Amino acid sequence: MMKKIILNPLQGMSIEEIGQINFGESLDKIKLILGNPNNEEEFKLYYDDLELRLDFDKNKLLEFIEIQGPYTQFIEPKIYNINPFKVYADELIDILTKNNNGEIDDFEAPYSYGFSEISVGIWRDLVPKNLEEAANELKNGEYEDSKIWIEEDLKKSQHFWTIGIGNRDYYK
Repeated sequence: MMKKIILNPLQGMSIEEIGQINFGESLDKIKLILGNPNNEEEFKLYYDDLELRLDFDKNKLLEFIEIQGPYTQFIEPKIYNINPFKVYADELIDILTKNNNGEIDDFEAPYSYGFSEISVGIWRDLVPKNLEEAANELKNGEYEDSKIWIEEDLKKSQHFWTIGIGNRDYYK
């Protein structure tokens, strides 16, 4: 069964059967709540079974949560009552834009966007246009050899691959 994780911008997240984790909580407290991570760096914790990464500031207080997608295996993430990996990229941008009601960092568009008023960021490595251009370049015979991965990547590129939420000034 998929564990539900609700992302609450500017607050933190709620994890089914575990509870609420808020920005500003200490690294040690989060380890008590979630257990030992699968991987740990100086200011980062990785939980593979929750498909997330937690980043901490210099005081080891939670400042950022990122969920890895777009094909989650163990969790069902939600933000604003939608699964950010089930809606198409343009729809997710629209939903976040409406909730942001302010400046959007689209410097790396269409790959990445930062919504500063709600401290939400989304990212993907591929966009459909690039894959369609690559497919057209391969039409000279190599396309059939690459057809499966091109079609898989094309499907994947229609969605964002990660979503992150940060504390109030994370994206400013």
